[in-house]
Amino acid sequence: FTNTLANAVDEAIDFQREIVKISQVTGKAVRELQGLEKTIFRLAKSLGVNSKELLSTTRILSQAGIQARDLEVALAALAKTTLAPTFEDIGKTAEGAIAILAQFKQGVNALEGRLGSINAVAGQFAVESGDLIGAIRRTGGVFKEAGGNLEEFLGLFTSIRATTRESSESIATGLRTIFTRLQRPRTLEFLRQYGVELTDLEGKFVGPYEAVRRLNAAIGGLEQGDITFIKIAEEIAGFRQIGKVIPLLNQFGV
Repeated sequence: FTNTLANAVDEAIDFQREIVKISQVTGKAVRELQGLEKTIFRLAKSLGVNSKELLSTTRILSQAGIQARDLEVALAALAKTTLAPTFEDIGKTAEGAIAILAQFKQGVNALEGRLGSINAVAGQFAVESGDLIGAIRRTGGVFKEAGGNLEEFLGLFTSIRATTRESSESIATGLRTIFTRLQRPRTLEFLRQYGVELTDLEGKFVGPYEAVRRLNAAIGGLEQGDITFIKIAEEIAGFRQIGKVIPLLNQFGV
């Protein structure tokens, strides 16, 4: 009983220290964070999450500039991931959530749905949530700037990860190269000679997902061993990333 009581006191002190840190990050007085404390206690009780972990997650979100009601909404969405079988570390998930918010810019109200998408993909295919979150942090911004959305990125990344089992870091690096090269004027001109048009009537890039779909349709008619496929793959990815672009183009159906 004494040991349990001592541990409880230690945890209470740690909790208060975290509150002070959040106060310093947000610039609010400790008494102004009472609403946040109530939210943390409510989530800890209803979801069975360690309140200290929730506090650490709150500090990560606060350091990213998420405050007030947005902070509570984001925290609630992240707390629910602890119940999902595909998520492991709420801290790493929080880092991924910040990347999603910063790169795909749909606000905290859409965060729960985005994390749900990750959980659904990880549950149905041979890919882990941690892999998807890591890939978003490394390549999501490039994909978004090319005209893609989160669900399209998850699909293309998973088609490679599920079929090759290469590391998420390696795949993310490869995709960053591929999506950048696909938009080069030289590459666009090269692909036109094979009947692949990756710009619209206004001369804008059609987007990474649509580009892969069109490339998949174009190579579908090639016979096995046709050197045209390797020429196209090398132009898109270069020799270093050839192992990523081949499954990317061949496994679009996945």
